Amino acid sequence: MKHESATQIEYGPVRAVAGVDTLKATGLRKGFERHFHDTYAFGLILSGVERCEVRRSGQFFEPGTVPMFNPGEVHDGGPATPEGWSYRMVYIDPALIDGERLFARPQRRDAPAAAAARCVFDAIDCGSELGIEEALSSALEILLDKPDRERGTPTALAKVRELLDAHCCEPLRLDDLAEVMGISATRLLRGFEAAYGLTPHRYQQSRRIAKARRMILAGTPLAEVAAGCGYADQSHLNRWFVRIHGTTAGRLRRAFFS
Repeated sequence: MKHESATQIEYGPVRAVAGVDTLKATGLRKGFERHFHDTYAFGLILSGVERCEVRRSGQFFEPGTVPMFNPGEVHDGGPATPEGWSYRMVYIDPALIDGERLFARPQRRDAPAAAAARCVFDAIDCGSELGIEEALSSALEILLDKPDRERGTPTALAKVRELLDAHCCEPLRLDDLAEVMGISATRLLRGFEAAYGLTPHRYQQSRRIAKARRMILAGTPLAEVAAGCGYADQSHLNRWFVRIHGTTAGRLRRAFFS
């Protein structure tokens, strides 16, 4: 899918490995808005430098770097230089990960991590199904750590997030969310963004797009996806999809079902 000269974003399934998708992007010069995925994700920077705000710190992903994101981890992405950047990613359904394991850091720069990621993409490009599974299993064993037990969020804010998770595709009012915590809407906005990296509205949109992506990959017609995720129409869905994934919902669908 071409967006401008020398810029391509290609999503697709990993053959014979259900629950794993892949992305190859080259010559990116535009950024992605702050969002999260409901999958694990890791990849490899091929060229250029990407800047990324994640875990309340600025990161620079240089060639050979392995970027890593846990489910629900808010981040953005954009070019750190005018030339843009190129990279590959895999997205993994959490159901495929044994135990409560996490990526302890947002990036790895060591040779074993880069080699493991490179083996995954080599296997995806030209390996057998068994080769893909072996490479992916080996990479996850190298990259994943035990869960971070120190990470926590105040109970009231967690309850607001649970409401957004459960009702993300329904109309919600800021005053109603603030009432859950018994504080003003302004204090809720500040507290929620400090805890989760997004305002309640941006969190809701990221959750909606994550649901929309799952529905698309399940073969749901786009009109039903838009309606089921709370969008006025497919055009409204596409506007948010491009802001988060860099491509339209229709192009993603064609990548998996053409």
